[in-house]
Amino acid sequence: MSGSLPRLLLIDDDAISREVLAMMLEMHGFAVAAVETGEEALGIDCEIDAVLMDTQMPGLSGLELIQALRQVTKARIVAISGSDPGVAIREAADGFLLKPIAAESVVALLAGGTTAAADAEATDSPAELIDPVVLGKLKAMMSAKALREIYTAVATDLKSRLGPLQAAVDAGDDAEMRRIAHAIKGGCAMVGLTGAMQAAAQLESSNVPVTFPEAMGQLRSSLIALEVMLGRDFPA
Repeated sequence: MSGSLPRLLLIDDDAISREVLAMMLEMHGFAVAAVETGEEALGIDCEIDAVLMDTQMPGLSGLELIQALRQVTKARIVAISGSDPGVAIREAADGFLLKPIAAESVVALLAGGTTAAADAEATDSPAELIDPVVLGKLKAMMSAKALREIYTAVATDLKSRLGPLQAAVDAGDDAEMRRIAHAIKGGCAMVGLTGAMQAAAQLESSNVPVTFPEAMGQLRSSLIALEVMLGRDFPA
């Protein structure tokens, strides 16, 4: 791995997480091929040095995907997730990074051979709409136009998921609720949308239905606040 940075294959079914992380890695000098599913990853026709794979995706994912990748590539496999993937995946992968991920953490893990690393940097204030640490990093690596496009995409994505998420909550469909909440959590974590990330995490992990309305309210409030911010002079 001396010389140029390794060529990466990024596997993540969440479009926001995939777009933001790929952009960050490319701006840091990595060559990145990004795909949406494990099945796509197994069929990719390019040389890679390392794989960054989300551990919770529809279809082929998690431990099964790691085992399948081992059959077709000698590249290092790094698991990425918005929550702890469990001992089995940590042991099967060559490393673990907790979302949101900084390009520097990828460099450090691949260079140092660390088997596990976490890069979550969250503001201490749940009331903060956007984590200033994450926002500062994004501002430093992209234009104001690109930054606005990223947050506009996040707002559009969140808005499209709230209806199906509410329907799942109303129907008592815990599996669907957790699936959608996990996707929201991942996308919001990548751009530091703290309140929405925490609310989605609560819906993903809670077994107490009485808390669901408050979490849904927080998601809606975060969306409204983000849309208001985008309607002004964001990013300032």
